[in-house]
Amino acid sequence: MKQHSGNQYNRRDFLRMGTAGYLGTTLAATSLTGNASVANNSGTMIGFHAPPMAVVRIGFVGVGGMGSAHVKNLLNIEGVEIRAVCDLKEERIARIQDWVTKAGGKKPEAYSRGETDFKRMCEREDLDLVYTATPWQWHVPICLAAMNAGKHAVTEVPAAVTLDECWLLVDTAEKTRRHCVMMENCCYDRPEMMCLNMVKKGLLGEILHA
Repeated sequence: MKQHSGNQYNRRDFLRMGTAGYLGTTLAATSLTGNASVANNSGTMIGFHAPPMAVVRIGFVGVGGMGSAHVKNLLNIEGVEIRAVCDLKEERIARIQDWVTKAGGKKPEAYSRGETDFKRMCEREDLDLVYTATPWQWHVPICLAAMNAGKHAVTEVPAAVTLDECWLLVDTAEKTRRHCVMMENCCYDRPEMMCLNMVKKGLLGEILHA
């Protein structure tokens, strides 16, 4: 694993206490719902809130079964606009375009020129957030492309599959001042945090499977 500055080692110590993930998710949700706007000059994303948005303009990548379900939910949320859809299969994009227009929205633009066409979508100036529900190996590349293009990034689980990938997401979020959120509602509930704490204290011995 690559070496980090002392500031980042301190941050890792904080993460080990099991609260930073919860704080990051809470702060991200707060910022996108417009409840606060607080700048942070510490270099980390802890305590950072993006400016509130009356409308969140979304580009969606991966609209298979799970992605389509998320789009359905988004269409029921006031203040959300699906501006662009990216998928390898044009028929999936057409289905989402039909849903959006039937819900009263403008037909989202299609992106289907191969596996990396999400990069072209991320460069759009009319997007605030890029949402991915693709196969796992694409979560990190899409989130990185979104943040580097000035968009917030949200992803289906898992956000990453290695520690290096996790730190790459953290480093990029800090550099770009854009949120990167894993869209999972049970990572930081009390039972999960309790189990994590028990593992860290060595109460369960060596974990072989979970």
